Amino acid sequence: MNPAKTLAEHREYLYEIVKLKLFFVHRWLSEHPEETFSNVLRNRVDIIRKTDINKEGLTPVNSYFDTPEWLALEADAESLFRRFPKDAGTFETKAFEVFKPSLDTRCERDFLDRSTFNGYQCGFLRHNTVLSKDFPDTLIFHIANAKAPDSFFDFPEYIRECFLKLLDVAENDFKVENIGTGTWLNSVPKWLALFPEEWTANRMPPQTNVCWHYGFWGQFITARGTFNHKYGQLLRETGKMPFYPRIAKCSVKAMRAKW
Repeated sequence: MNPAKTLAEHREYLYEIVKLKLFFVHRWLSEHPEETFSNVLRNRVDIIRKTDINKEGLTPVNSYFDTPEWLALEADAESLFRRFPKDAGTFETKAFEVFKPSLDTRCERDFLDRSTFNGYQCGFLRHNTVLSKDFPDTLIFHIANAKAPDSFFDFPEYIRECFLKLLDVAENDFKVENIGTGTWLNSVPKWLALFPEEWTANRMPPQTNVCWHYGFWGQFITARGTFNHKYGQLLRETGKMPFYPRIAKCSVKAMRAKW
């Protein structure tokens, strides 16, 4: 069993992920000058959720973008971007100092927050409570590493139990024939191996229009909840995510046959 993450390691994670996201903001804006700084900072990364401006858990119900505290930080960061439009490194370093005090204030509360796992009905899987208008025949689910500091991949029987429970819910409660999800894991062979062939065959094209959520950014977190330096470095070197999310689905029948 891996050792549990310490508060010091969590602080390092917060620092490194925010620095990476500031690097990304600068890179994205240099390639998409038609977008505003505010839009990228609010909708393509989730720095606000990691600051003390967020008075809730990691997934807040309320928006804090209109608070004076956030608007001040956002304005300071944008001013730095205007000063250093061609210097991503300097922007990242100086903009990080803008957010650092608020990160530090929230750090311990963030470390102790377990609300990420609220509503996970099937172990490491959480299904939507209503069917999607875009996929009315499919129960959409989401993934979280409920086995941290280990990886759920290390527990095949647990994976089986979670998926069988999800399949029962899909058939009995929602009366649908398919399950599906959109995640960066749908570009990872280890994850694809958990599903029947039709899952891989049904994958939609990679989504490269980066958004703030873990469907994109979850790959930069290790099983222990620390920063994934390997993938972070790949983003810095290439300007591209190591893995882009793809939507995939398969039939309940095929998934039962797999397990």
